[in-house]
Amino acid sequence: MSEDPAERTRQYLAVVEKALREVETIASSDALRIIDYAKRYTADSKYYLEACRPTTALASVAYAEGLLDSLGILGIIPFADTTESNQSPATNPPPANDISTMRP
Repeated sequence: MSEDPAERTRQYLAVVEKALREVETIASSDALRIIDYAKRYTADSKYYLEACRPTTALASVAYAEGLLDSLGILGIIPFADTTESNQSPATNPPPANDISTMRP
């Protein structure tokens, strides 16, 4: 994935917008409230990208993705693959500071 914030934002926007389309039929009012926040952060991201503020755009879309991920982790919505590829962990290891790899 590119380190350019504008390019990275566009990549995240594509993934998040796809995920938002997939959760349109959710009936839980609590989940819908969180989904609405994710939609707002996505709209903010698009605004900041157009306003030539790519770092703020990236932060906004990353927050939207985090909200959707949290609903997936809780089992409220289907947990979508939000990675850029479906590589196995052996070919695409998590970063060293990834909490899921830490041991007590």
